[in-house]
Amino acid sequence: MSRVLSSVVLFLGLVLALAAAAAAALIVLPAPSNQLAMAAIAAGEKSFVIVVAAVLASILAFVGSRPGAARGMAALAVLLSLTAIVLALSPAAQALRLASERRIDLDFGRYLHAGVDTLGPIAAPKTVTYATVDGVPLGLDVYLPSSAARGPSPAVLVAHGGGWSAGERGDASLFSRRLAERGYAVFDIQYRLAPQPNWKTATGDVKCAVGWIKQHASGPDWNVDPKRLTLLGRSAGGHLALLTAYTPGDPKLPPSCEAPDTTVESVVDFYGPTDLVWGYDHPGNPKVYDLHAKLTGFTGGTPSTAADVYRLVSPAARVTAGAPRTLIIHGGRDQLVSFHHSELLADKLREVGVPCETLFIPFAQHGFDFIFGGFSEQIAEQVVLRFLADRPKAAEPAINDLPEERTAPPDPAKN
Repeated sequence: MSRVLSSVVLFLGLVLALAAAAAAALIVLPAPSNQLAMAAIAAGEKSFVIVVAAVLASILAFVGSRPGAARGMAALAVLLSLTAIVLALSPAAQALRLASERRIDLDFGRYLHAGVDTLGPIAAPKTVTYATVDGVPLGLDVYLPSSAARGPSPAVLVAHGGGWSAGERGDASLFSRRLAERGYAVFDIQYRLAPQPNWKTATGDVKCAVGWIKQHASGPDWNVDPKRLTLLGRSAGGHLALLTAYTPGDPKLPPSCEAPDTTVESVVDFYGPTDLVWGYDHPGNPKVYDLHAKLTGFTGGTPSTAADVYRLVSPAARVTAGAPRTLIIHGGRDQLVSFHHSELLADKLREVGVPCETLFIPFAQHGFDFIFGGFSEQIAEQVVLRFLADRPKAAEPAINDLPEERTAPPDPAKN
């Protein structure tokens, strides 16, 4: 190989090694920008690409190495490549360990072909307007189970994320379709994002959707069991799902339409904020996400100027013994919403004896499940399906026979 060609090959190897090391660093280090935080999701969930790039960089460095200074460059490329490989293998190794502990079989084919889940809005199989509030039509996308299913189907109501000011129904539609394939009727709901502050209207819209589904459980297009409704939300949608599930009958958080029954059988929270005061004081990575601005827009103030609102809409402060069973899912590398939010909520639920399951994925970032088919998403998917199927079989009271504290929770301002 000529000297010039060797230099070119070595240079390519060094550049590729630098790129692999930089991508691997996103897995473990705070991102310097929102765009790189989004890249960190792919780096963690598609880390095999980094491994392949690092191996190729090492080969190029070895082939292009020459005596003298060039060998120093080759050694640097190999060192960077090895570092990238170690860092890139860490998420997969932890996912395999977690899957083994949970007795979950991971699909390596899905992992290799994993792609970004659909970002809304999309053309859903069916869209229905469930309410018109203050002149604003509110819709929900419907994903129905196979027509071969017999009897009423359990239902899952999905609330999208977006910091209470962005996002749209249709986010993560591949996951909704997967739930429908497994026999669940999925209703992906819209709620009002503006004008802010919208803490009351957003929560009211989610409650309205719950009530509407219960009132329209049977019809020409679907047949769902009104006693088997689960709320599932991501990020801000996770917050709203929890708040809705924990505060039925609260006159300070009423549904935005006529909805006499807004209780649900269970709730699934993907990385939602649960204690807004704590979240304001611990805003995660400010270079990635301005949580102060999001919370101020949503509540209309700060914990100092709107203390009552912050407590009223913090799910961790609204937990009672009558709360529905809860599944909490969070990533250990979440830079937008600290996983401590989920730990706080889990502690509160267990203190009062509410059935609670947690899934903490060590290297997962905020929004990890949008890499559909990644190891983290596969684990979360199986845990969600098991949770939905694991409905308590003994002493199941009718919804209307639940304890009074479930239907009329205490006023948080008096606690």
